[in-house]
Amino acid sequence: MKTTKITDSEITPLKIASLPTRPTAPTAFGGKGYTATQMKEAFDKLSLLIIERFNFLIDDITAVDGISEDIKTGINDTHTLSKLFSDILSGEFAGYLKIANGTLASEIAEIKLEIANIKNLLGGEIQ
Repeated sequence: MKTTKITDSEITPLKIASLPTRPTAPTAFGGKGYTATQMKEAFDKLSLLIIERFNFLIDDITAVDGISEDIKTGINDTHTLSKLFSDILSGEFAGYLKIANGTLASEIAEIKLEIANIKNLLGGEIQ
């Protein structure tokens, strides 16, 4: 398995708070003499670490035959990780996301209906 937990010792040096307030702030003002490019790279480091570990996790999960069929998502008693991946690809996942008093899928359906009603009122001129 390639997956490992992200530790505090890995996170601490990547925190934005550890950067100087200005890219070229001299050491006398608490800066490290970073260039603007180095600052941009520093902002990306933590998210890139998280992405790397997440990708390792996905690789580990998919490397074990049938494991995604065994992991329950909690959406219902029979819903598995494999079904979740399938639902994301098919668009059915929008039916799980809660928005106000419904789901993302129901809100999208309502918006489509409103657009169709407006189209009919305007003689179908909306694309």
